[in-house]
Amino acid sequence: NQRIGDMDEMKLIGIDLDGTLLNSDQSISQKNARTMKHLPEDCFPFICSGREVEDINNILKKSGLRIPAVGLNGSVGFDGEKKIFESSFDKNDVKKIDSVLSKFPTKIYTNLGSYESQNYKNKMKKIFHEVGSEFSIKELNYELEYEKSICSIPYNNIEEIIEKDAISIYKFFIFIPNRQLKANIFNHLKKMLNVSVTESAPVNIEIVPQNVSKGVVFDRLESIYNLKKPLRIAIGDSLNDLSMFESADISFAMGNSHQEIMKKADYVTVSNDKDGVSQAFERILTI
Repeated sequence: NQRIGDMDEMKLIGIDLDGTLLNSDQSISQKNARTMKHLPEDCFPFICSGREVEDINNILKKSGLRIPAVGLNGSVGFDGEKKIFESSFDKNDVKKIDSVLSKFPTKIYTNLGSYESQNYKNKMKKIFHEVGSEFSIKELNYELEYEKSICSIPYNNIEEIIEKDAISIYKFFIFIPNRQLKANIFNHLKKMLNVSVTESAPVNIEIVPQNVSKGVVFDRLESIYNLKKPLRIAIGDSLNDLSMFESADISFAMGNSHQEIMKKADYVTVSNDKDGVSQAFERILTI
């Protein structure tokens, strides 16, 4: 889009979905949608989420929004129906990662859709009741509610996925509702080459290829759209937004954010249930 690239003082604005643009009902409020629809031309918003792009676009369409969507923590980006970039795992690394995660409920996101370990939801419930006593049942219920919007293919063995022709594997997600178990797995994964590890909630771990993060998306979009030194702005709530905050010139944390995100942010808004994104834009439009 050459018109965008030629505009001076463009604001490139990365917006997280869950816990940020979405409220607790996992929908975009009327106020947030209205704000997003009436931004001036010098604002270039994009969604940057851990969700799949198809899922993101379905959510946006319900509110009549059409903006670039970057999914799976920065692994793949689309502008409408057009894929604009992607990063995927080497299949040998996929095997190594799977060997560490195989005991836990696992989802694998690919260009051919998402896959989940057999009996995924039942395994989530089982492991929560076995080792998740330190967490509120709300953590489990939120994940189960999230799963209602996702249609995944069950798998027994990682080879079933790897052997598929032309498959690109973008992201692993595991449900692990125990801080000590999570810390052990997190540390194990961090020692691996070619992987990047983060989380979007206290009860999960998300793994993407090395050098993939929400923060790197700013560079990708600036190059793709020929943006010349735009003002980078990040809006988010969880630890997988941290790299986006670190890459931004200005950052906004929701009032419901992880404490580390709040400390990193330049501004803290009201919560996602009180239209924190709309409040962030009130400030952005004065810059």
